[in-house]
Amino acid sequence: MRYLDSETLMAFVAVADTGSFTAAAEQLGKSQAAISIAVGRLEERLELRLFDRGHRRVTPTPAGERLLGYARRIRAIEDEALAMLLEGRRESRVRLGMPDDYLTLFGTALMQRFAPRHPMVNLDLQYDFSHRLETMVESRELDIAIITQSSAHPRGEVIRLERQVWCAAPNRRPETASCLQLALFPDGCRARPQVLAALDAQERRWRIVYSSSDLAGIQLAVASGDILTVLPEAAVPPGWRRLGPEHGLPELPLLRLAVVTTPQAKLAVRQLVAFLRSEFQKEEDGEDAVSAPALQAAAR
Repeated sequence: MRYLDSETLMAFVAVADTGSFTAAAEQLGKSQAAISIAVGRLEERLELRLFDRGHRRVTPTPAGERLLGYARRIRAIEDEALAMLLEGRRESRVRLGMPDDYLTLFGTALMQRFAPRHPMVNLDLQYDFSHRLETMVESRELDIAIITQSSAHPRGEVIRLERQVWCAAPNRRPETASCLQLALFPDGCRARPQVLAALDAQERRWRIVYSSSDLAGIQLAVASGDILTVLPEAAVPPGWRRLGPEHGLPELPLLRLAVVTTPQAKLAVRQLVAFLRSEFQKEEDGEDAVSAPALQAAAR
């Protein structure tokens, strides 16, 4: 008899998200052997191969991609049932971290749509760089973090591809300078090396004249002079000039925004992950929409 059980699906989803049996085991707090056995038994039960086991990364087969959507929905329905049964019994605190330039993108959805649906979940929000947030999740100082995924060591589930935008204050023309004056986040920001590499590839001269660990400091510097910066598209202030190749500036790669959580995350954390996934992995018409398979491909 073929059937799907929640624990096995949890292992299957973790492998698909992390691209590794070892990383999935770490995420779930289990041994690698236990995860491999669970997925192997699922493949045997379904008589289907769900993963291509490459040398560097494990990737879902077409059958695995199809199952992944159903597996997420089954897990979400299970969490919805538990939330209904446990509703009103106790409040739950979720410690969420993200870089502060992502607040504009995620904050409205969290406050206007997540909070009313989950009134017993209290969000405790902290800001920091992505590499520090990953460490804080590992040490259980945070329950969940939204990060810029590292291309060298990708972690978490990619939920959105975000454009990086060159921008300047209104009525300023910093892009015309022979040596570009830049305001950027300091070393540790995962977008910074991409920006500088793109300029070097174009053989543009540049100089970092201001560095700040918070978005407000970057915005203040740019508003005060002929200074360029690069921000996630959602964080560009209204009225600022958005620049690109037509202004002589290089194209920049997309940012892969991912969610990382603690092993065996509690119900409220799983609810938050499911909400973020549903809000930011929607398949819609329009150039800004990114499908779930495309997100998975970008993470590989």
